[in-house]
Amino acid sequence: MIDLHSHVLPFVDDGSDSLEKSVEMLKNCQEMGVTDLVLTPHFRGRFNKTAIELKTIFEQFKEQVKQHGVNLNLYLGQEIYWCKEFKTNLSNGTVFGINQGKYLLVECPYGEECDVTEIVYEVKTTGYIPVVAHVERYSYITVDDVEEIKRMGAVVQVNAGSIVAKDNRIDRKKVKKLFKLGLVDVVASDVHAHRQNYMQRAYEVVQKKYGKDTADAVFIHNAKKIIQG
Repeated sequence: MIDLHSHVLPFVDDGSDSLEKSVEMLKNCQEMGVTDLVLTPHFRGRFNKTAIELKTIFEQFKEQVKQHGVNLNLYLGQEIYWCKEFKTNLSNGTVFGINQGKYLLVECPYGEECDVTEIVYEVKTTGYIPVVAHVERYSYITVDDVEEIKRMGAVVQVNAGSIVAKDNRIDRKKVKKLFKLGLVDVVASDVHAHRQNYMQRAYEVVQKKYGKDTADAVFIHNAKKIIQG
């Protein structure tokens, strides 16, 4: 599997506060069959490392994990919170795409309802393609909204935990509808050190319910295309 959304890079956001925890997360990914992992630290609020800082930390991290027997292909991106400074941050190089490419992992606001179609439109005008992070988690984004942003060219990402975790009944119900309508492009872990990684279990559920072709598309092939630009 290829995991497009994770918070494994240590000391940069709320994902991991130690190298040891990050290495353990990587080993867990490897054990469940993940071959490629995109590290996507938050860019929001107090999590505001510059692109140069992140790239330096990332390169150091890759060297460190080699000493721990980790054999994963690692890439760098960001989970970029939508705000009024979004375009400015993009134009001045503060934020960047997945693997330095044209796909941006975009997080929508939680505390206030917003127009996701407007967000997708604004990102598209910059020449980038938005990957809308864990679209099922925003209560104000409807299935109809997801259909619309798909037509606009956005990539729809859902969390593995929303497929299988028992305490996410509302999210599971929405994800089920999205799968039935063929609206899910990518499943990712969104893993943090304090959050369980459900990628393997989610793959098994999707394969059983919707078939191997669908499972392979949303857990492997589509993410690979995004990483490759």
